[in-house]
Amino acid sequence: MLKPSPDIKIDTHVLTQPLGSALTCCLPVVLFGTVFDYLTEMSAEKVTDGIYKVQFEHVRVYILEDVPEGKTTLIDTGFDENGEELVETIRAEFGTIDRLILTHGDHGHHGGLPFVMEAFDPEFLAAENEAKLYEAIDYEPDHRFEDGDVLDGNIEVIQIPGHTKATSALLLRDRDILISGDALDGADRAGFPEGYLLPPPALFNDDHKAAEINLYDLLQYDFDTVLVFHGSNVFENPKQKLDDFLVEREWDPRPDN
Repeated sequence: MLKPSPDIKIDTHVLTQPLGSALTCCLPVVLFGTVFDYLTEMSAEKVTDGIYKVQFEHVRVYILEDVPEGKTTLIDTGFDENGEELVETIRAEFGTIDRLILTHGDHGHHGGLPFVMEAFDPEFLAAENEAKLYEAIDYEPDHRFEDGDVLDGNIEVIQIPGHTKATSALLLRDRDILISGDALDGADRAGFPEGYLLPPPALFNDDHKAAEINLYDLLQYDFDTVLVFHGSNVFENPKQKLDDFLVEREWDPRPDN
């Protein structure tokens, strides 16, 4: 976000001094009542080797380079209002994408689908039993995956019902990286410290109890990084932190030791 220079004075209703040429030559100024937005060109930010995020206001998406080999994979598409900017960013920084995977049926994850499909015509993958998604989109996936499937690029699908019927986390098995698919958020989304994990808020879950209890399924997998779509990613001991959180749940299903 580009902030106006100090010599630009902004009133709650009027701009009392003209914008300097250094700003106006590069960026539009949009006035909606009292709101002034100075927008810079969106870019993809490197998360780790070969993995990039494109951050929007309320959600992010991920781009995997060379997964599978020689191809670029996009994970989710943001809201519909993000679609045009997402396409422009992909074109500028990656040229194209070869494959699109949707993790679940929330609008903030599939809203940009028409823009991406029209611009790049990628192979399209989504969960077989995510009815919420298919009620909302006009595209048929090239491949419908199920829990336990291993997609090209050695990506294992781990479905965690609760947030939606078939919320799908994606495990990059070669790298022990889990892409949460909204099975998990960064804890700072809820106002807690960064570096921890929580299920999405109950308001956003189809079945909040299931969204929590089904997280136990993740503990059988090996991962040392969790990439989320809301809140901050977790790079230090995410599995142990998740276990510590779950052990306090009153419906802990694990047998007594």
